[in-house]
Amino acid sequence: MAAKGLLLRLKDYQVRASAAEKNAVTIILNHPDMVIGKSIHEFADLAYASPATIIRLCRKLGCAGYRDFQHALVYENALFKDSREISVQEIIPTPSTEDIIQKVTRKNIESLETSRKLVEPEIIDTCVKMIEESRIIQLFGLGSSLLVARDLYLKLIRVEKLCNICDDWHAQLLAARTMKRGDLGIVISYSGLTEEMITCAKAAKANGARIIVLTRAADSKLAAEADCVLAVAATELILRSGAMSSRISQLNMVDILYVAYVNKHYESCMRSFPKTHIQKPLEEY
Repeated sequence: MAAKGLLLRLKDYQVRASAAEKNAVTIILNHPDMVIGKSIHEFADLAYASPATIIRLCRKLGCAGYRDFQHALVYENALFKDSREISVQEIIPTPSTEDIIQKVTRKNIESLETSRKLVEPEIIDTCVKMIEESRIIQLFGLGSSLLVARDLYLKLIRVEKLCNICDDWHAQLLAARTMKRGDLGIVISYSGLTEEMITCAKAAKANGARIIVLTRAADSKLAAEADCVLAVAATELILRSGAMSSRISQLNMVDILYVAYVNKHYESCMRSFPKTHIQKPLEEY
């Protein structure tokens, strides 16, 4: 079975696709239901390509062959349909507080489970390596994404990684403009459309810094600036009543990244934790 993230890898590959592959890539991304279940010859005819071109494309995407590609596409298409179904479950009036408890909890659980299916171990490993190699880490985010960025900041300083975060966007932009080669920017934006974050990412990248983007939109302008994309499920509408399941899935991704880093540097992190632990004074009775 091919690695998870087939559609994300395909979107990333789209700009590099050969002339012979472009029709096939476009059809898969825009109309995956038209491809599912078709034989290789049927799909080749649909895409005006040769079967050999389709096989090469499948292998470039990490699939063992066309059958493996079909299995991965069925899985990914179902996953994104689940994601879309969860995203339309907005707040509606209900007379029961118990119903509210059930619905909010269920949506958060569904968001975590759907996001889990998108996580690729290889991507997490790549991000851990980028954190290892960084001179300094600059964190970026606005609104609820800033809360997620601040959570990651507090985690990274516990393991003595030099990092910085600013609440003010102008300060974030100044920080981006002063980043250097060897620095790492981690930009968090659920929508992937926040212009301020796109501006910061471009400024940091122009100075030679590497960029990790945490977003639901792997095909966004922000993701296009990234060296590595951490994708979470699109389980909330962009125009939403308030970040809920989206914030939970972003925090979960931060936890995964942090624990993966600690696991890779277990002994040094265990030495850091006692030093970075703030002892609370005992309560007097």
